[in-house]
Amino acid sequence: MIYKSYIEKTDTIISNSKLNTGLNPIAELVYGKDTIVSRTLIYFDHSKVKKLMNDGIMPNIEKMKHVLHITNAGSLDFTQLHDCETSSINDNKKIRATSFDLIFFLIPKEWDSGKGFDYSMNALNAGYYSPTPIDPKRLVSTDGCNWFQRKNGILWDEEGVYTNSTLSNEYDKFSANEPSLVIARQHFDVGNENINVDITDTFNKFITDELKNYGIGIAFSPFLEVTETEYENYLGLLTNKTNTFFQPFVETRYDDVVLDDRANFVLNKNNKLYLYCTIGDTLQDLDNNPTVTIKNSDDEIITELESQKHTRGIYYVDLKLSKGDFEADTMLYDVWSNIYYQGTKLDDVELDFTLKDTPNFFNIGNSLSVTNTTFTPSISGIKEKEDIKRGDIRKLTISAKPNYTTNTIQLVDNLGIRVYVKDGTREIDVIEWDKINKTFSENFYIIDTNILIPQRYYVDVKITYGMNSIIHHDVLSFNIVDDLNNKYA
Repeated sequence: MIYKSYIEKTDTIISNSKLNTGLNPIAELVYGKDTIVSRTLIYFDHSKVKKLMNDGIMPNIEKMKHVLHITNAGSLDFTQLHDCETSSINDNKKIRATSFDLIFFLIPKEWDSGKGFDYSMNALNAGYYSPTPIDPKRLVSTDGCNWFQRKNGILWDEEGVYTNSTLSNEYDKFSANEPSLVIARQHFDVGNENINVDITDTFNKFITDELKNYGIGIAFSPFLEVTETEYENYLGLLTNKTNTFFQPFVETRYDDVVLDDRANFVLNKNNKLYLYCTIGDTLQDLDNNPTVTIKNSDDEIITELESQKHTRGIYYVDLKLSKGDFEADTMLYDVWSNIYYQGTKLDDVELDFTLKDTPNFFNIGNSLSVTNTTFTPSISGIKEKEDIKRGDIRKLTISAKPNYTTNTIQLVDNLGIRVYVKDGTREIDVIEWDKINKTFSENFYIIDTNILIPQRYYVDVKITYGMNSIIHHDVLSFNIVDDLNNKYA
């Protein structure tokens, strides 16, 4: 499962400047000329992911991975990497920074993003200014967060959030794998790379309240901040105010796909058997994890197996049965007991599965086992070119039918899904390849459209079977439509 926490506010603060830039679509990080530096502050709300954990959708925090994604404003046109341009910060010349490190640090207190736009007044924007400081047409503002204050009238404990000396000391701790206010680092080779940095440990501490979430600061390494160069070196990052598809976000990936082996339980192999608890029309948690007994038609074989919770309303047991103890094509029964829902004890549930011989899985000899079966996938749950209001949660059922046969739909163990948008001839991943769930009766994938910005989306399906891995392109397309309450509108 994948969830995206979009950046809710940003601000770029400039050394020794009271200017605020909270509404600017580009955050410019600079160093070099006259040792003027800037730092970017971002904030995202982690509470929705915390709610997903508390609601049992993502119950195991250890299976979460959180990655901060911010698009480089210079990554769209490689030809501009060597351009020398007019600086918007201190009216000097600027060039794109290259071969550098960015550091990511914890912000210690609350701050206001403010309503400023421009970094400075220069020849390009002077016509928009009037000499009257309270003129509403002015594009500069000193309200809210800047180098000196975090809110109007409330100063940072240290200018710039932290002094260069403080960041340098914390960076040394980070490099030595000691506890530090610096939480991550990313190296940039050319300088047009996007930010993709793992912040899993920090995000999880936000969830568990071990750390207070006031956001994350981004800066050049402390050494570069005090380095003076002929030109201003800069890096442009798209903020939450960008009028493009490239909104910055934190991607949470919960890697715990359902892989139910009930339809293909192979001897000598680790298998999983699942129980799905549907109350009314939705999956609901039980009061406790059920216990499981394995039996044949006459006797109990294994008793008091402890089940594990997979996600809300789904429980499983791991089971490995030896070919030396059991015969293939034997039907066994798994009985789920100790089932309570909101204090009421429910009847035991008896399910069944049939043992398969090991050659179905283990084929060890002097030749390769090659399966020539090919499949054509289809998707239900969303109609082709359907308009979907942002906020819907859709269950996609992915069906794989063997080609050139009259066979019915077949379950496939290894299915992948990718969701992307198109920008001319480019394809931009929104959900990178993710595993598709397999139950006893279907392959399915859940899409939460809260993570999708209004746009046309396309879906690819990858089927891996035998020695084949085949990508089926544009199996489905659909539209996420504008919402009047959409904060990105």
